[in-house]
Amino acid sequence: MRTGCVIALTFLVLAASVRAGPVVAVSVSPAVISQGGAVVVTVTGDLPDGTPQVRFAGRTWPLYRESNRWRTYLGTDPNTAAGSRAIVVELVDRDSIHVLARRIITVRRVAFPRRTLIFDPETLALLTPEKVAEEQAKVAAGLRVLEPAQLWSAAFRMPVAGTITSPYGVISIYQGASHGWHHGIDIAAPEGEIVRAANSGIVRLAEPLPLSGNTVIVDHGMGILTFYMHMSALDVTAGERVHTGDIVGRVGSTGLATGPHLHWGVRVNGVYVDPLLWAH
Repeated sequence: MRTGCVIALTFLVLAASVRAGPVVAVSVSPAVISQGGAVVVTVTGDLPDGTPQVRFAGRTWPLYRESNRWRTYLGTDPNTAAGSRAIVVELVDRDSIHVLARRIITVRRVAFPRRTLIFDPETLALLTPEKVAEEQAKVAAGLRVLEPAQLWSAAFRMPVAGTITSPYGVISIYQGASHGWHHGIDIAAPEGEIVRAANSGIVRLAEPLPLSGNTVIVDHGMGILTFYMHMSALDVTAGERVHTGDIVGRVGSTGLATGPHLHWGVRVNGVYVDPLLWAH
């Protein structure tokens, strides 16, 4: 009778374990951010077969494998709803999605400023649907393949010294209409000033674009990209590996620009975040 009880108890424990699913540890840091910030999600544990992913802000985000853990970065922008937001870690198999964990973060609203821009007719003529589509296609082609492993180390650095003339998130108004929010920061500096890589990575694009002018995009791995726009010259080529501080170009005013400056942007798995939160 006692043996039967032990067997039954063991069966119940195993059954409960099966019903509970895999045991994973999930950390999210920080727990409170402002619009334009990012959080890092780390998952450890023995995951079964399938593809882990994160669901946040109405979309899914990839998780990148690092030896015995998975990690990803989630970005927010002015369009991310403020308040308590759920981060859900899921496992996708062939025909179903299993929820492994759920965490809550707080996104604080930011009162982003507005700016009015005045372009000369020749510069303004660049802003056509055809030119926008051409630029988007070139960027998409350059970013078809990205590095899943982390290539950067330590903090990111400012790519050029100068005055920030337009902050992240500012709403741009020209020709009497709003044209969205600023995806990076504008740093005013003399024409020809050296622009350096903010951190180590692989150059994915280095070419003239219709609106952004001479542009370099560096892939730092795990979905983290930095953008360097409106430059007067390019000092790298696509496919080249760069290290923190390497020269990537020179400050200019090419493309849709009103004067010499560098537009510097940081993109986190498809979302443009505040670059100043990455630079120390």
